[in-house]
Amino acid sequence: MIKSNWSPVSAGLLILSLLSLALALGILSRPTQLPQLSIAVSRTPLSAPIYIAAAQGYFRDQGLDIELREVIGGIRSFDLMASGGADLATSSESVVMFNSFNSRNFSVIASFVSSDNDIKLITTADSTLRSPYDLTGAGVAVTPHSSSEYFLHNVALMHGIDTTTLNMRETSPENMTLELLESGETQALSLWEPYGYQVMQALGEKAVLLPTKGLHSTSFNLLALNDTLARHPNEIVATLRALNQAADFIERDPAGAKIIIQRQLQLEPAFIEWVWPDYNFRLGLGQSLLIGLDSAARWAQSSGAIEPQPLPDFRSMLDNRFLRQITPEAQDL
Repeated sequence: MIKSNWSPVSAGLLILSLLSLALALGILSRPTQLPQLSIAVSRTPLSAPIYIAAAQGYFRDQGLDIELREVIGGIRSFDLMASGGADLATSSESVVMFNSFNSRNFSVIASFVSSDNDIKLITTADSTLRSPYDLTGAGVAVTPHSSSEYFLHNVALMHGIDTTTLNMRETSPENMTLELLESGETQALSLWEPYGYQVMQALGEKAVLLPTKGLHSTSFNLLALNDTLARHPNEIVATLRALNQAADFIERDPAGAKIIIQRQLQLEPAFIEWVWPDYNFRLGLGQSLLIGLDSAARWAQSSGAIEPQPLPDFRSMLDNRFLRQITPEAQDL
């Protein structure tokens, strides 16, 4: 008979060791759960860096699990963030300006694209409008409290038109259609892409694009509630690093970037070619945005869109702490 040298205590210790090893291996082999953030992203080519960062895996490379929650327009994007439905949001500076009068609990952490031709003024060959000088008394559809409205007022002022003579008709961007022009009550549409292109295509040979390129520049920005910035500083920096990678990809491989956006937004290749040259994809946060916000706020008050009150301190709402960690040359504010 073979006598074992294992005592009950030794056997128990061995079993315990094996169980501990198995548990440790199980934990080590379990996929690491990445920090999660959600972005309310406007369905527009202006949001290209965000879509590309997701498609190319840049968010995950930076240790993030990002969920994109798509909406139409920066207003809805901001509202989703403000209501707690998303951690970050994308919007134009006009949306930032209007909301700053109601709330100071959010900040702009970066601009990631600018364009001087994203918003269009479109009419038909049947109308008498041929230049912005003809806008006096014309019915123009705008999306209120957005870059669409601010753009129209800027163009009018540049052409010596009293803005009180503008006959603005408020509507959502997706309702700015051929039918609205055909109704006879609206002679022109002030709208951003891709809706401008869609209306132009629907009108065909009857489409008339009023000359406004270069008259107004708009930026698209990344926003967050201040509470989110306080709770997730490392994740915010990682998000900006991913967007910076996406901007580099756009510059390095524009053809590949166009394909990603075309597929993501289900847009025609011809539209991407139409709009892409107007976009400057680059991360920044500086004086130009600050000046733009201040000018927009003064316009909003003078036009009656906002009741007279002290202007917000926009400088305090542009938080470049995070951007400076990846682009030290970011301007001081």
